[in-house]
Amino acid sequence: MRLPGALLASAFLASAELRPPPDLEGVFRHAASPLVSQWLSQDAFGQLADTTFPCVKVMLLLDWIMQKYHTSFERIKSDLNLWKDMLVSNGWQGQTPQEWFTSTSYYALLQPVIEMQRTSQQVMEFLHVLSMVHGERCFYPELRDALGYSVTWLSKLSEEIHKMQLSAVYHSRLSLWEVSTDVLRHLLPTIDVLHAAAQFADSFSEVRLILDKLASHSHDGVSITLPQAEGSPYQDGGGAFSDMSFIVRNLTSGWHLDYALVASLLRLWAAPATVAPGCHTSIADFGAGGGHYCRFFNKTGEYCCFAYDGSPKAAFYTGGAVQTQRLDERFDLGRRFDWLLCIEVLEHIPGDREAVALANLRRHAGKGLVVSWSEHSGPGHPNAKPWVQVRAAVEAAGFELDADATQLMRTQARLRCIRSHPA
Repeated sequence: MRLPGALLASAFLASAELRPPPDLEGVFRHAASPLVSQWLSQDAFGQLADTTFPCVKVMLLLDWIMQKYHTSFERIKSDLNLWKDMLVSNGWQGQTPQEWFTSTSYYALLQPVIEMQRTSQQVMEFLHVLSMVHGERCFYPELRDALGYSVTWLSKLSEEIHKMQLSAVYHSRLSLWEVSTDVLRHLLPTIDVLHAAAQFADSFSEVRLILDKLASHSHDGVSITLPQAEGSPYQDGGGAFSDMSFIVRNLTSGWHLDYALVASLLRLWAAPATVAPGCHTSIADFGAGGGHYCRFFNKTGEYCCFAYDGSPKAAFYTGGAVQTQRLDERFDLGRRFDWLLCIEVLEHIPGDREAVALANLRRHAGKGLVVSWSEHSGPGHPNAKPWVQVRAAVEAAGFELDADATQLMRTQARLRCIRSHPA
């Protein structure tokens, strides 16, 4: 029974061995097919395969692709909104999810949804190859960040599409536990797809705005001056994460949350028996990154946690969950918090700004500070310290070591970088 399959596999492998690997022109043609190739001349692929293709022309091509994508997106969005508005205005009601997912109304909405996802994905596939071949030579940090941000919204768009696919695969329901006859509830997944696609399109608008700044106009015409092509930094001179760090960590779930450490803190910060339900302890997390610790505490309903990070676009990349506040510059928020968190942050701040950062923490601490300070030096860690020096610096800033709490957290923490250093 297995022999035909084995023969088929052997035949496939044999044919694969005979097929030569594609050259760069073939890679560009494949990535551009079928959509982007309609926007380019046939000569363009051979030119793009030249690794010395002028960077100015790469920028002009990027701008052209962005224009064409926006035109395509607006057309698809118009089709989608037309059907959506017709369904709502006609008072379409009363169908169960099973009936909705097998109706002509759903099929009408599904076509522009599929087209929107395919268009966005194909454009990004082409930009992937363009970045791979010419990005290191031509792209600069601001442009890289705008393109990187667009990838995060393409990921969200794909996620929403997959939710719709699961709805069809499993019982034709929006939820395993919900049976609704509300037309707006049925339309919600489609609207979520439209929102993600619109954000993806907006991120491309940002790319075009960045490219527009390259052009200068004069009586002699338009000239284009390119910034120096270079890689994106991990952090700035003051230790704050760059846009690249935020974008990559958001997309790859790169923010680390030590649940065992949090469990220890919940035991240390337990509410007295006489406290009324609700928020009984205020917390501020400085160097919060994506705000993952505060997100956990706030979900309990018993802790009010405020997240701050030095990244200039922290609020933008976290939907407002994290506010920008640099530790390496003096500040006063006009209040104190019961407890402060500063987890794996101070090693990023240069030594000559250490005293400023610690003074900021002391100024805002009501009851105390939970700090983890790495002793491992290297890129991004200009101010790593061994435990003895960490204790001396923190105590010099006006804090006192709680030996019992420190031991508990060290015993319970699971992330190695935190287990060795909390105080």
